[in-house]
Amino acid sequence: MTTSREPKVTGLVSVIIPAYNAAAYVAEAVDSVLAQDYPHVEVIVVNDGSKDNTLEVLRGYGDRIRVIDQANAGPPKARNAGLAAVRGEYVAFLDADDIWLPTKLSAQVAHLVAHADVGTVFTRWFVWPADADGVFRIPAVSPVPVVSGPVVASRSGWMYTQLLLESHLLTTTVMMRRSLIEAIGGFDVNLFNGDDYDFWLRASREAKVDQLDAVGAYYRVVPGSVSRKARPVNYERVVIEQALKRWGLEDPKAGTTMDAGLMRDHLDRLAIQFGYDHLLVGDPAVAWASYAEVLRRRPWRVTLWPAAAKALAKRLLS
Repeated sequence: MTTSREPKVTGLVSVIIPAYNAAAYVAEAVDSVLAQDYPHVEVIVVNDGSKDNTLEVLRGYGDRIRVIDQANAGPPKARNAGLAAVRGEYVAFLDADDIWLPTKLSAQVAHLVAHADVGTVFTRWFVWPADADGVFRIPAVSPVPVVSGPVVASRSGWMYTQLLLESHLLTTTVMMRRSLIEAIGGFDVNLFNGDDYDFWLRASREAKVDQLDAVGAYYRVVPGSVSRKARPVNYERVVIEQALKRWGLEDPKAGTTMDAGLMRDHLDRLAIQFGYDHLLVGDPAVAWASYAEVLRRRPWRVTLWPAAAKALAKRLLS
């Protein structure tokens, strides 16, 4: 996909907010964008087939935001619908239950203007749980990003090989150049989960990624927002394996190569964790398959055999 169908407006930041049954929180998200000290912003909210009154809340903003209303299709398609409508030189992503601190956008735009070789800039974030009564109250946090703020050196630069081990970026904190998004394409709609991780990996092959050393967003921990049922597909591992198949372990622009043994250990850990999740709250057959895959290659991992035996027993009894 491409965003070229809309003319680019220099200096404008297009903010994409996918929203599904987000009536309880989406107004706070939108308000945090409208309260930014950076003046050149367009807000695009994609109502992804909400069954609550999300659309009604959004329509209350009138022409201050642009609303795309579509049938429920999931986050990747919702974000792609937003990308198809952007007019800005820069694109920022915000989840409907999170909020931004007021200088986030100005700090990120200033960083991209000052560093032409950086295509993606993100910030730290504050994990925001509800108080004991279930109410989310704004806590005291670290200072907001400043234009001249430093970056986190360990999470900045040519990041491909580092991202193979961990997706350091939180979607709600990310700003990218529109030109970079046009170069890499949209979110992979075949990934129900992990589409953002895949997006960052693709972006990291084209341009540097920098993290500002300051808090830019509140990441709301909503009870029940993550299903207790284990996912049927190990999406994180799928994303990494796709990247390895496409580009391998080397980042030629950084001059770095991921150690093959370290990568195998990481993929094994993902398989073991996936098996453990399914052993607890998922399909024992999937758990057994995950454990067995690791043990076929590394049968000497004796600490894994009891869990594998338990998964096999549950599978045979189910």
